[in-house]
Amino acid sequence: MAVGVRRWKEDVRGDLGGGLSRAQEALLELAAQSWVVVSSLDDWLARQPSLVTRKRQLLPVVVQRQQLVDSLSRLLDKLGLRRKQKAVDLDAYLREHDARTAS
Repeated sequence: MAVGVRRWKEDVRGDLGGGLSRAQEALLELAAQSWVVVSSLDDWLARQPSLVTRKRQLLPVVVQRQQLVDSLSRLLDKLGLRRKQKAVDLDAYLREHDARTAS
């Protein structure tokens, strides 16, 4: 699970262009924790024979999951939903290009 969370955070960090502020990192950590809980609940719910009780009511955990999803959505919205390009350092690009062509 830890590897999956680390990969998810790296993916989101990359989507945001890298170099996040401390506040963005804090939001990313909260989003990752929410993502873990939602993923675990999704797995548990998928293994249930029914999401409805004998009284034909939705299991309370389904409502709680939706609240967590809404919270995760708000966190991701604060971080930004559009992919941002990482700033290109011209000197680093030229060094990399020269190294590739020299090989």
